[in-house]
Amino acid sequence: MGEFYGRYRGRILRLAAQATSDGAWKAKLREILAKFDNDCRELSASGRQLLRRELANQIDPEKRAVFGIALKHFDFN
Repeated sequence: MGEFYGRYRGRILRLAAQATSDGAWKAKLREILAKFDNDCRELSASGRQLLRRELANQIDPEKRAVFGIALKHFDFN
């Protein structure tokens, strides 16, 4: 699970750092989240829940434009 955590935390942080006001980051975020969902199929239900919670807790409040969608995804899927 640590591998997934590091991979997706890094991808989301990099995307947030590169996000621009034109919103082009949204398509890339959708790609990242779809890949996340696919990769999470390898984990147990409790493992998926723990990973989502851990990732959601790492969201930087200053990056809410990108992370708002990611938070909803991690908390409600």
